[in-house]
Amino acid sequence: MLPVYALFAVLASPAQADPVRLLDATYTAKLCESWNGTSLPADLGRGGSGWIDSAGSEGSQIIVISRRDCTDWSKVQLVIVADDNGQAVCQSGGAHTGPDLQWQFTPTTQQWADFTDGFGVMQMPGIMSGFVGPYGVAASNIGNFEIFFAAAGKLALDLNVDWTCDGADAEKVASELADIDLADMAAILD
Repeated sequence: MLPVYALFAVLASPAQADPVRLLDATYTAKLCESWNGTSLPADLGRGGSGWIDSAGSEGSQIIVISRRDCTDWSKVQLVIVADDNGQAVCQSGGAHTGPDLQWQFTPTTQQWADFTDGFGVMQMPGIMSGFVGPYGVAASNIGNFEIFFAAAGKLALDLNVDWTCDGADAEKVASELADIDLADMAAILD
C-alpha cells in the first residue's frame, strides 16, 4: 500500500516548477530508459516471445500510448528496435510523431494507476478501447504487459509525477494510487 502522505505528495506535485506529468514527453523519455532496465528487451526479443518481429514490422515497433480520459493530452510513443543480439530495446521515447504505429493503447489515468501492481487477462478489456495491434500477439504477451505497466508505475512513483489532467476523475485516481501494493510491483519487476 502507498502511504497516505505519499499519496498527497503525488497529487500535490504541481507545486514543482515544471513537474513531470504522467505520459508527458519527459516522462516517456525516462520510461524508455526504464524499459531497457527490465526483462522486456530479452522477453520481447527474438530469443523471447519474438514480439519485436510482429505486427507486420520486422525488428522495429512503435507503441503509442495515452490516457483516454484526458481531454488535454497528446499521445506519446516508444520506439522499440531489435539490437544486434535480437533484443527489443527502447531506442527513444517522447511525443508521438505520427501517423505510423504498430501498437496503441490508451487506458484511463485510473487504469494506469491500477495496472501498476498487477495486470492480467481480467484487465485486458481496460486497454481495448483505443487498442491497435494484433490481439493474438497481445494476448500471448500478457506477462510482458504486466512488466511494462509495473515499470511505468514505478517510474511514476519514483519521479513523483503529476497524475492530473482535464477529464480524469481525481478521486478515483487517488483511490487507485492509495491501493498500489509496492511489494507486488517489486515482485513483478524482480
